Amino acid sequence: MNSFLLAYLILCIVHMGFRSENMKWASGISKVLLMPSLLAYYLSMNTDTGPPSLLIALTLLLGTAGDAFLLAGHKGRLLYAGMLCFFVGHLAYIPYFVLHLQNWGYFLFSLLVLAFPLYKIILSFFPAKEAPLMSIYATTLHILTSFCASSMAFIAMDIVEKRTFSKTTIMGTFTLAQLLLSVGILTLQGVY
Repeated sequence: MNSFLLAYLILCIVHMGFRSENMKWASGISKVLLMPSLLAYYLSMNTDTGPPSLLIALTLLLGTAGDAFLLAGHKGRLLYAGMLCFFVGHLAYIPYFVLHLQNWGYFLFSLLVLAFPLYKIILSFFPAKEAPLMSIYATTLHILTSFCASSMAFIAMDIVEKRTFSKTTIMGTFTLAQLLLSVGILTLQGVY
């Protein structure tokens, strides 16, 4: 097993342990370390040396910056700075998938299937004054989700503090999704 992958998996378990024990500072620090460890794994396995590969590295670096901004909590300017980092990171994934997409029919199908639930989520969770900003962010996630065929609903509900699952469950799905996204990209490159 790749040592960077092992480090990421161990860090995920440690982070979720800190979260479940409500150890906020240790949880925050371990969360900031997650994306750099995933980046190390990706770079150690990466076979693509072109600009598209740099997009993936950029997304993971922006995820790290976003997590660092959120160390101070989910309020104020730091929240918006963190969201901006995540937003730009999500945007950077999209060109990579566009360049490697093999079947536009599946993408368009998932885009259409997910459109109505996304619209209902925005209307039910966001106040009217925040709806335009959240709609832009949600649309970006929707497009990325259509490319990845996965959902970010847990994270969206966590941001608006209407969570139905524990923080540990949310982080478990997030870290697994990030790992699967990286493995999927490496698979497109022919590593696996």
